This record gives sequence, structure tokens and C-alpha cells, in this order.
Amino acid sequence: MNLSSYAELAVRLANTAVLAPGEPDPLGSAAACAHVLGDCLAGPLTRHDLLVLRHLRDEFNAIFTAAARGADHEAMAKMNALLVQFPIQPELVSHDDQRWHVHLARHGSASDQLAAGAVIGVALTVSLVGVSRLGVCAIAACPRVFIDASPGKSRRYCAEHTAARGNVSTLRAQPAALARPAAPERAKGSQGHATPAAS
Repeated sequence: MNLSSYAELAVRLANTAVLAPGEPDPLGSAAACAHVLGDCLAGPLTRHDLLVLRHLRDEFNAIFTAAARGADHEAMAKMNALLVQFPIQPELVSHDDQRWHVHLARHGSASDQLAAGAVIGVALTVSLVGVSRLGVCAIAACPRVFIDASPGKSRRYCAEHTAARGNVSTLRAQPAALARPAAPERAKGSQGHATPAAS
């Protein structure tokens, strides 16, 4: 099981809610959904699948938003509800000369399969690295979510804004507990080197 790729399904799904003015909802039709998520969908999409995916998108956005503001219990209550709603069925497989490893069994509708992968991916990610790794872009006008895989837990921007960084005046207010303390000044003549901030 590729944990990071399963967890990224949740990020991709949640970020389909970010639309330009007048842009149609990518989960509004089977064709539009297949265009943005076709590489991770198995089987044809029905109207019911689209309803399920829109529900799941709303739940993941609520989970990431709660986690980003430090409301861990609220975020995990929603995750636990999704784990009940979308149970997984793991199976051991061996292919391409690899040793036996766990895959998620392909059962249920296209939306059930995507949901199960995304839910267990986020759940296992949280259990390994913590709820605080679920983030919302620090740029106030951007509601995109991300999973912080940086070594120092220092990522603050979504994939769209990692290069731009944003202007200080446009940054989203961060909880006080997440504020980073100022680094102590080095003594003159110190040979230490500053390291760039991770994205």
C-alpha cells in the first residue's frame, strides 16, 4: 500500500472545491469528474457516485480546516465517521516479482473505492505523523489543503503557492500555538549557516 498516494487522493478530492469564478464544478458531471480524477477512478461514474464524492470532498475540507486551526478532536471525530461510512477491505497480493504486500481490494462502486483509499490514507498518515500535518494554505485567499511531509513540519503553502510564498499582508492568521519562535541571534564571527525555510 502506497500510503502517501492514498492520502493524496483526499487532497486532490478536497481541492476540487477551489473554483475560478464561473468555472463549473469538476464533480458536477461524470465527464468532468473523469477529466480531473480519472486516473484514480475504477469503473463508470453514476449520479450517486458524484453525490458521494461531493459529500466526501466537503468532509475532507472540514477535516483539514479543523486540523489546521488545532481542533484535533473535531477533525478526528469526522475521520472516524468516514472510517465507519467507507470501510476498507485489505488483501495481500504479489505481482511484478515483488514480495507479498497489502492492497485495497477493488469492491463497491467507483466512489466507494476512491473513498476507502483516501480515508485510510489520511487515517494512517495521521497515526504516523500527527494531525498537525493536515494543513490549509497560509495565503488567506487560498482554501487549498495539503499534507505536510516536510522534515521539520514547516510547510505552510499548498502546491499552487509553494514557489510564490505570498505577501505577508495576505497570509492567513495562524493559531498562536503554531507560531514559530524567532531564532536567537548568532554571536559575531559565528561560522553557522542559515538554512532556507522548507515549503
